[in-house]
Amino acid sequence: MADSTAGRGSPQGSKRGRPRTRTTDDKIRGAVLEVLHSHGPGAVNVESVAAASGVAKTTIYRRFTDREDMLRNTLTALIDDPGEPPDAPTRDKIRWALDSTWHQMADVLGSGGLAALIGSSDPYTEVIRGVIAPYTEAMAMLIRADVEVGALRPDLDADACVSLLVGAYLGELVRRGSVDEKFTESCLDLMWVAMRL
Repeated sequence: MADSTAGRGSPQGSKRGRPRTRTTDDKIRGAVLEVLHSHGPGAVNVESVAAASGVAKTTIYRRFTDREDMLRNTLTALIDDPGEPPDAPTRDKIRWALDSTWHQMADVLGSGGLAALIGSSDPYTEVIRGVIAPYTEAMAMLIRADVEVGALRPDLDADACVSLLVGAYLGELVRRGSVDEKFTESCLDLMWVAMRL
């Protein structure tokens, strides 16, 4: 996904002032995620990020034109290719894809990002959704491929499976406030009964 703000104050942009350091960029992005996790995208602004990162507001403004640029740049940098699935049995590949997706939801978006995503009322909803989209699509592609080779039920709807697995994470988060490793395995056990031949 191309960042339309590149060259307008983003880390790849002009070289005004002191040379850019990776440490400062990492502090800013880490603070953006911290505020996003705790309070949602509406709370991400230069003041909150400066307070959380210890980076001066003037330094942040040299890198980003405004809060929107800062949030979009940070989230866009996190949209990544999930990589190749392991050479493993079907269930293990699905577990890998599920773990990767749930990691993006928990560790990248956090509860604040997920709340904004569910509400779909924030102007950054599509960017937030983009953080998990490559992972959910990778899971759907794995399921479709295994349906085609006869490793899973021929009538299995890959998109419905992915929605149920993603929704299970959200449901557990609503019920308990967190999702532990045991739940991942329990969830996959239940789904596996419906998915296999």
